Amino acid sequence: MARLTLSLSLLLLVLFNGYHLPAALGSEGCRLPAMRSDQRPDAGGPPTEITVGILIADVTAINDVEQTISGDFVVRMSWIDPRLADQAGCRFPLARVWEPRLELLNSSQLDAKRKFQRDQVEIKAGGRVHYHQRFFGAISTYHNLENFPFDPQTFSLQLTSSEYDAEEISFKIDNKFTRVANRTNIPDWTMGKTAAAVEEMDFAGLERTRPIFTLKIDASRNTSFYVYKVMVPLSLIVMMSWSVFWINPVQFGPQIGLSATAMLTLIAFQFALTGILPKLSYFTIMDKLLLGSTVLVFFSMVESVTTINLVSREREDLAVRLDKVCRWLFPLAFTLFWAAVIFLVA
Repeated sequence: MARLTLSLSLLLLVLFNGYHLPAALGSEGCRLPAMRSDQRPDAGGPPTEITVGILIADVTAINDVEQTISGDFVVRMSWIDPRLADQAGCRFPLARVWEPRLELLNSSQLDAKRKFQRDQVEIKAGGRVHYHQRFFGAISTYHNLENFPFDPQTFSLQLTSSEYDAEEISFKIDNKFTRVANRTNIPDWTMGKTAAAVEEMDFAGLERTRPIFTLKIDASRNTSFYVYKVMVPLSLIVMMSWSVFWINPVQFGPQIGLSATAMLTLIAFQFALTGILPKLSYFTIMDKLLLGSTVLVFFSMVESVTTINLVSREREDLAVRLDKVCRWLFPLAFTLFWAAVIFLVA
């Protein structure tokens, strides 16, 4: 009974997972020839040409602070191995044939539990070997945020071989496969065009030159969120501080109270933004707008204190004139400052 149960279990395993079995085990015509998997085709001859393409199947997150891009990436590689020329249509385990062993140069934090890598290669006519690798996770990619949130970015992914140098392998771009999927799962960015390039790089300490496959992805940030959720409320808080210029300086209670309220509201608003703004060591456009707005609100409070002091010294006429000047001076300063930061700096 135990043997029967074991036999049925093995049969079901084969039926449901048969597509994982190499064709060499189930087809009379697919017999892997005697070959060394650690020896490239035509060893000692010209470099083996590896056709490489990367499909950005999905982008799930772009982290401005950690400088990473997370998503679903598919790498397709192909090369010609004359030793497999008579095995067209067959599949073999990856470990049984030669492969270039490409790796990402970007520092990566791939989730090993979700990583999926096919363990088979497919042989086409003429001994052309096809291999796909798909993985999920976060990949490091530097992007400058000085113009945040009006900052289009270009993200780079780089592939190279962990074992073979430029004298042993070379790269060719698979333009048909290299692209970004039509739809990506990231609402705050719009993914644009891709551009692939092949170059050679000298690695310090290794004294070896290796081929590098570089994929650049253009992306633009959707700024509407920051306009409606940050910039518009920030403008309203600053404008609220100007209302003190229309209050008679004799009524110093409401005037100083409104100035203090505007200042406290702005401070609370900035605390609320800590979760959505990148924490950087340099100033972005958004940081400049916040700092300039804070200075304007502070100076409106200083103006209130000044007019109150003038009234206490029986110089009410001067206090009223100062208020009238500030009614147009502060809006003008606010408009010029924001225009300079957004349009000139950007």
